[in-house]
Formats: sequence, structure tokens, C-alpha cells
Amino acid sequence: MEFFQKNLQLLKTYSSMWYRITYLSSIIWFLSTAVAFAENPPAVAGGAPVKLINPLKIGSAEELLTTILGVVVILATPFIVFFIIYAGFLYVTARGNAEQVTKANRALTYAIIGGVIIIGSVAIATIVKNIVSTF
Repeated sequence: MEFFQKNLQLLKTYSSMWYRITYLSSIIWFLSTAVAFAENPPAVAGGAPVKLINPLKIGSAEELLTTILGVVVILATPFIVFFIIYAGFLYVTARGNAEQVTKANRALTYAIIGGVIIIGSVAIATIVKNIVSTF
């Protein structure tokens, strides 16, 4: 932490933008070389290279996005149902009060819009996947 604070103070002392750009780009270059050297892991004592196993069993970005979208749909569905029930509860307890009925209308509208967005995202993802797979 102290290293970054000293470097931040050093960066603030430079008055010219050119020095700031040079300093930041040299730090980025230095850090990127460390990442590049980490690509090929050294062999273990037995001579076999280290192998990483994918715990997610997902082989492509398409599968990852589909899986994430599926999880979002599963998690969002109870919230949508809850807010529709909540809007119904607001309608019942409004008893003709115009302000409460407006609040209930707004809650039901937002719940339905949320549901349409979630279902629409699945539909759009399926359409895009089918279009891309035809090429």
C-alpha cells in the first residue's frame, strides 16, 4: 500500500501530462509482462506440466452467457411473482383511495415490465444464437 501511495504522490508532482502518460504506461507495461510470463506454467517436480481444470464445465462464451442468463431468469422469477402479488395486495388495501390505487398501478406496471424484460432477454439471446449459428 505504501508503494502505491508513494507512486501516487510522485504522479501528482509531475506537472506535465506527458510525464503522467509515460509513467502510467510504464507501470501498465511492467504489469502486463508479469502476466505474459505467467502464461506457460513451469513443470512440476515430476516433469509434467501443470494443467488447470475448468470447474464450470463451460467450453465457450456462448455457453457462459446462456448459463448466466438462465441463472438470472431463475432468480428473477420469484421476485416478479412477489411484486405482482404485492401489487394485488396494494389494490385490495387501497379501498378506493386514488393515491393507493396509483401506487398499486405503478407496482403492477413495473412488475410486468420487469417480467417482459427478463423473458425478452431470453428471446433475444435465442434469436441471436440462431442467427449466428446459421452463418
